[in-house]
Amino acid sequence: MDEAIKTSYTSSGIPIITESIPNAHSAYAAVFIGSGSRDEIPEQAGIAHLLEHMMFKGSSKYTSKEMSEKIEAAGGMHNAYTAHEATCYYLSTLDETFESTRDVLSDMITSPSLSQTDLETERNVVVQEIRMDENDPGSHIHELFAKTIWGEHPMGRSEAGTIETVKAITAEDLRNFYEQNYRPPKMAVVVVGNIDIDSAVSWASESFDDFPKVKANERSPPKDYARFAVYPKKDPQAYVSMGFPAFSTNAPEKQAQRILSVIFGVGMSSRLFQEVREKTGLVYDVHSLGMSYTDCGMFCVNYNTDIKHEEEVMRLVAEEIRKLKTEGLREEELDRAKHLIKGVYARRSEVNEERMNRLGTSYISTGEVVSIEEILAKMSAVTEEDVMNAAEKIMVREKLNIAVHAPKRESEKVIKNVEDLDF
Repeated sequence: MDEAIKTSYTSSGIPIITESIPNAHSAYAAVFIGSGSRDEIPEQAGIAHLLEHMMFKGSSKYTSKEMSEKIEAAGGMHNAYTAHEATCYYLSTLDETFESTRDVLSDMITSPSLSQTDLETERNVVVQEIRMDENDPGSHIHELFAKTIWGEHPMGRSEAGTIETVKAITAEDLRNFYEQNYRPPKMAVVVVGNIDIDSAVSWASESFDDFPKVKANERSPPKDYARFAVYPKKDPQAYVSMGFPAFSTNAPEKQAQRILSVIFGVGMSSRLFQEVREKTGLVYDVHSLGMSYTDCGMFCVNYNTDIKHEEEVMRLVAEEIRKLKTEGLREEELDRAKHLIKGVYARRSEVNEERMNRLGTSYISTGEVVSIEEILAKMSAVTEEDVMNAAEKIMVREKLNIAVHAPKRESEKVIKNVEDLDF
């Protein structure tokens, strides 16, 4: 473990993860909540994301405007995001103004106003966000693939919920969700940058130690489906996601899965880019993507093309899967993929916001903090045999899911035609 990364605990057991970067001119503080959209009941789908919005509407000490003014006057910014398994709130300022502004974050977390008046306003904002996402097919296809592979399980839903469920959520619902989830043991605090570690630990302890404890989340893994589904839209461009169930965050094969994804469809030298885009010109973008969660995962290939080429590209992707599984890796593919991933980690490590996010998500998902050096060492240890074993376990025809966002009549015909795909 990097000596600059330390994990301390408040008296109530809340972890405080700090990373001192003395040559930085900024500092970040984040509160990670180990609850997200998968911890919602179906009737309240989207409540975690709506609550995230509402937390910025004011607290016991600050109005929403005062929060922004104080942080921006300190040369900073504040933001948040909601994922399936976690919600994160963070702020960043200049190192010299950090200690005078971090109470905005702690007050926001400990005493949000959550008023009915603010809810009526912010609900409309979230509805517009949902509509905007649904009108962005390149983004929306990810949600449609999750729905295809995991069905009605919370992991198969959009983090934002639906317009109908969001409109039904009340201020009392928000308060109840807040009190059930924004508490230890579902919390972790991360402070990164040019910081005083003792001061950061004291701030976190004083801010959050009075929170009562709640029960940990009770989660069940989703059932994996294998089906082809069409989600109609009117314009002639087809957005397609083809993929499989894959490894969870704690699975020993996770690093091999990452390298498999890079070899298959990440970057301009990947197989999919070279064989599908460069040689045929049928797609603008084609890429593979692996996502790992605490008890499940997915591996998919996404692309968009004209509806008249939809089936052809599906067959090209299937053929690349077949060649990978039967012919193995090509010369230098493994080393190139490792270096590409290491390059990504190296660049991210130079951005303090990325360091903060990596530390928090790592702890929330695994209960551990892993240094970049440890991750790179695990990556270096992956062998060609490991990658091929991962491919054999993931790329199974009987587990294939296809989500198509395109005109209905043409796509339903394509879906029937490709039932003979084989690899």
